[in-house]
Amino acid sequence: MMAVSAAISEQAASLGVSILIGGALFLLYDIFRIFRRVVPHGNFWIGVEDFFYWLCCTAVVFVMLYRENDGMVRGFSIGGIMIGMLLYYFLLSRFVIRINVMVFGTVFGLLGKIFGTILLPFRKHGKKIIYFFRKRLKKVCRAVKIGLCKL
Repeated sequence: MMAVSAAISEQAASLGVSILIGGALFLLYDIFRIFRRVVPHGNFWIGVEDFFYWLCCTAVVFVMLYRENDGMVRGFSIGGIMIGMLLYYFLLSRFVIRINVMVFGTVFGLLGKIFGTILLPFRKHGKKIIYFFRKRLKKVCRAVKIGLCKL
């Protein structure tokens, strides 16, 4: 059998690591996608999340390139990351998101009902208290406006 040189075996190991990192990076993005579906929020916060995701990706890819290729950017490393992302996306992503959204949605829905039931009396009395203070505050604001107009 033919012996494989050490350089080629190191590059093959580096390709395997980059494929695994690509899948892990897409799994991290799926975690953000699950969070966005379970807890809806606005475009500003989505942008902030994406910014931190890309910061994390940059750090992970930099460390991988530094350790595996002595800091050299090689095409097979970038290609391996892309292959890992594509493999994860087509093989696992749909199922991971669907199952986790269902599980977390159910858990958060149950917690919301439990806490909603517990906090219902406080909300009813809280509305009365807020109405009372709002009414008093309006009177104070009118008095201040009248006082300012007389100056």
